[in-house]
Amino acid sequence: MAKIQPLMTNAGRIEPVHNEFGGDPRFSDPALAAGRAFAKQLGLAAGKVGKGKAPAAVESGTPSAAPSAAAGAAPAPGAELGKVESPPLVHVVDWMLEQSDNVIAEALARQVALAAGKTPSFAGAAEAMVAKLGELGLPADEAALSDASGLSRRNRISPNLLTETLKLAASGKNPELSAMFGGLPVAGWSGTLRTRFVTPAPNRVGQGLVRAKTGTLTGVNTISGQLVTADGRLLVFAIMADRTGESVAARQALDKIAAKLVTCGCT
Repeated sequence: MAKIQPLMTNAGRIEPVHNEFGGDPRFSDPALAAGRAFAKQLGLAAGKVGKGKAPAAVESGTPSAAPSAAAGAAPAPGAELGKVESPPLVHVVDWMLEQSDNVIAEALARQVALAAGKTPSFAGAAEAMVAKLGELGLPADEAALSDASGLSRRNRISPNLLTETLKLAASGKNPELSAMFGGLPVAGWSGTLRTRFVTPAPNRVGQGLVRAKTGTLTGVNTISGQLVTADGRLLVFAIMADRTGESVAARQALDKIAAKLVTCGCT
């Protein structure tokens, strides 16, 4: 996890070896590191980059907002030098869910805050997310959030809220929500479930039939998503375990529950 700043490269990774999952060391100041990376591309010394207060931007459309044509002249503050557009939001959400990317989760949460007119901070994002749950008719009082990644020990959320959210997304009442299922990892195949549902052998029945988001912290293990039962019925589920101790055994235990649901008739 990196410090959450509005400017960073490779999610703050010093050496982006494992872009598909966490574990790579991160810069202590991702924004400053990004500035130095840009300086290097321009052929400037890293020492030329430092922290400071940005000059007041000139409103777009004014003559001084355009880059100066004078030789060697610096462009006016706020002048657009170039731009890069992100992939469609649904693809960003897919990547965040599949790889359980905490940095992307926090960045997306700040977009929720901005859309709701809130401060793009941990507190503003949490307030905006809980409010949006209520607007969707979900039991927002069953969530107390301090961040979007789930790393804070102050977070509280009920399995009922998770399953109600999944049910709403699958119902077709809000078609834009159904896209979340495309990003859920597939057991034994992709994302954070790629190496799950392998051992013990009975858990393998869930491979390809369980799609779920995982959550793993020290002593806390969760999994929530959808699965298809033996009689072809679609179920949504949320399983949470606290004070679990050793993570590998805990994850296998949660997988065992989901795998058992796959084998049931559930009529």
